[in-house]
Amino acid sequence: MLVEEAEDAVARLKQIQEARIAQAAEQQERIRVAQEEQARQFMTDLNSSIGSLDNIRGIAVPKEDRKRLLDYITRTDADGLTQYQKDFNANMINNLIESAYFTMKGDSLLGEAKRNGQTSAASKLRTMLRHQTKNHSTYNANEDNKHQLLDVASKFF
Repeated sequence: MLVEEAEDAVARLKQIQEARIAQAAEQQERIRVAQEEQARQFMTDLNSSIGSLDNIRGIAVPKEDRKRLLDYITRTDADGLTQYQKDFNANMINNLIESAYFTMKGDSLLGEAKRNGQTSAASKLRTMLRHQTKNHSTYNANEDNKHQLLDVASKFF
């Protein structure tokens, strides 16, 4: 009787184990399908985003660069790596730091660079105008001297 009950218990355990294995396989299949769908959706979104891209944070992206950008990000070689991954991995620490900093600062960093550029341009213009004014002042001073000499000389004639 104990042997029969043990055999029945083993049979039930096998059924439970087979049910768990089947359930795990079904769950893995659902996960695989969901991941494939996410990857497909990601590629669709990436493709449409790059295709409609006019600029990146105010920096113009020419139409011919859009296809090259998509290939740079997505086309893999025999090793399964994209050119972007290779370039990024070539100097991973610095690239990670730069990427994180630009992501953290966002548009404020570009605004600051724009302000610095405008300040630099204004400073150059101011220097040019001072230099030009100095030259005109010297020129005008020489002109005034000529007029004064003519005035003095005309009194004698």
